[in-house]
Amino acid sequence: MLEAKNLHKSFGSHHVLKGVSLEVKPGEIQVLIGLNGSGKTTLQRILTGILEPDEGKVSIGGKDVTSSLPEDRLLGYVPQNTGLFRHLTVRDNILYSLKNGRGSEESFREAVELLDLESYLDWRPTQLSGGYKSRVALARALASSPRAMLLDEPISEVDRAKKEYVLPLFRQILLQLHIPVLYITHDPWEAGEIGTSYSIMRNGVVEGIASPEEAFSVIRQQARDSGE
Repeated sequence: MLEAKNLHKSFGSHHVLKGVSLEVKPGEIQVLIGLNGSGKTTLQRILTGILEPDEGKVSIGGKDVTSSLPEDRLLGYVPQNTGLFRHLTVRDNILYSLKNGRGSEESFREAVELLDLESYLDWRPTQLSGGYKSRVALARALASSPRAMLLDEPISEVDRAKKEYVLPLFRQILLQLHIPVLYITHDPWEAGEIGTSYSIMRNGVVEGIASPEEAFSVIRQQARDSGE
C-alpha cells in the first residue's frame, strides 16, 4: 500500500496541502489529475522525501516513511523529462538505481528484458527517441525493486502517436508488478489509457472520482468559476 494521511504543507502564509489523504493498493494504477498550482508538485515532493509535511504521515508497504530519506523509501520514481544522465550509457543509467543496496543484477536484467532495451545498453540518452528515454527511466526505477511507484508526467517527451504504443506497454508492465502505482498527468486521454482508478487534486485536497472525464469536467468548471 502507498498511503498518505492528512498531509498539510504551507509555505509562509500559503497553505498548499490542506489535509491530503490517498490510498493506492497493490495492483492499482491510480491516476492523479489536477491543474497547475493545485498542489501536485508539493505532494510529489513529500511522497518522494524531498519535503517533509507540516502534519500527516506517508506509509509505503505498511512502513511509516514520513521522515525517511528518499533513498530509504523503496519508492520507484520516474520524473518529468526522464531525468537521465546524459554522460552515462543506458546500462549505467539503469544500474545507477542499484546504489544503496537496492535491487540486484537480476532485477536489472528483468527490467531491461521487460522494456526491450538489450540492443540499446551502450547507447547514450542523446541517441534515443523520447519513447526510449521514457523506457530507460522506467527501467531504472524498476531495477531498484521498489515497493511502490510514482510516475510524474513520465512520457511528456513522447508525441501522441508514440504514446499509443508506449502507454499500453507501461500499463502491462506496471500491472504485472502488482505494486501500488501513482501516476500523475494532466492529459485526460493519457489518464484513461493507463489508469485503473482516478483521483483529482484541487484546492489542496485529493478526491476520488469515477473517470478521467469526470475529473476534467470538474477542472473545466473550476477554471470557469475562477475566470481563467
